[in-house]
Amino acid sequence: MEKIAIRLPSRPVALPASGSSAKCVVQGGEMSAMSNQGLRIGCRAALIISIVVSAASAFAAAPQDLNDCQDNSDVPRMMAACSNLSKDARLPPDARSMALLKHGFGNFALGNMDAAQADFTEAVRLNPKNNYAHHELGLTLAKKGDTTRAIASLTEAINLDPSGAASRFIRGQIYMSEDRLDEAIRDFTDAIRLGPDKNTTFAKDQEVSRPEADRVATDYYTARGDAYYRRGDFRDAASDYDREARFSDPDGYGVIWGSVARMQGRSADAGIALSAALDKGQLRDWPRTVGELLVGRITPAAALASARNSDQTCEAHYYAGIAQLKGKDTVAALKEFAAARDGCPTSFREYRAAIADLKRLQSQ
Repeated sequence: MEKIAIRLPSRPVALPASGSSAKCVVQGGEMSAMSNQGLRIGCRAALIISIVVSAASAFAAAPQDLNDCQDNSDVPRMMAACSNLSKDARLPPDARSMALLKHGFGNFALGNMDAAQADFTEAVRLNPKNNYAHHELGLTLAKKGDTTRAIASLTEAINLDPSGAASRFIRGQIYMSEDRLDEAIRDFTDAIRLGPDKNTTFAKDQEVSRPEADRVATDYYTARGDAYYRRGDFRDAASDYDREARFSDPDGYGVIWGSVARMQGRSADAGIALSAALDKGQLRDWPRTVGELLVGRITPAAALASARNSDQTCEAHYYAGIAQLKGKDTVAALKEFAAARDGCPTSFREYRAAIADLKRLQSQ
């Protein structure tokens, strides 16, 4: 199972407004898709962003609109209020830009990508230094498949806010999707160096929660580990997967992938941590089956027989390929990796790893 999240961190942004002391506080959203196995990189986004404007700096804006634009409990009402604020010429462009930003989050959450793009584009026009608008425009363009413009928008967000990790993380995800692994690793490394914002907030299905910083850091290490793995840097990949397992690994996939990377790197201790996790009961249900396959407690055929749905079947083929490589049966491994490539959703970690492993084997 793979778990990758995309977030916009929270930090105050001053809005100069004709001598006012107005400030906007922006909190971020997580973009993710659910599968039977949990969160995977993908395509469902949700909204949380707050605009806080004092009464003194709001000029003639309707107080109810200010309140409703902050309130995430009713997205249509929130969007209507933010729309009113964004059109209020009595407000400074910076404040209108932030209102459009939140309106765009609403459209993004509702799946209205063209409207979200229009909102974020206008937010950038009103305030070209609104790094959050550049960030969200990049995220929206990536969602629409326009990776070239997405990278340009995210790069501008980074230029405006060099301390922000989230834009680097998302840009790294795009680079990785294009197999630009060196650039992806640089971005993930920068995100790790900068660290997750302690105020990071995310929402899914309009429910808001605030994860521990370790959970955000897990995403960064997982992504870089995947990039290292695909590049064939198995020792570095194993190190990052170990960090994933220490930070947040409720299903045990950090331990599993640490073992996979060590097996690929022919490490003598490849199965030690995974065997220990199995003995302690840390892996349950399907992840336990995967772990038992990798340490040789069950056969590939038994793992495939245990799969209960197509997702588990595709994963079983991939991990069976790893087990076959461990047994030095390259022909069988090639067949298993090909089955994983053909059967796994393209968002799955196992799909992308299978392609990388096939290339490695076929080039030998």
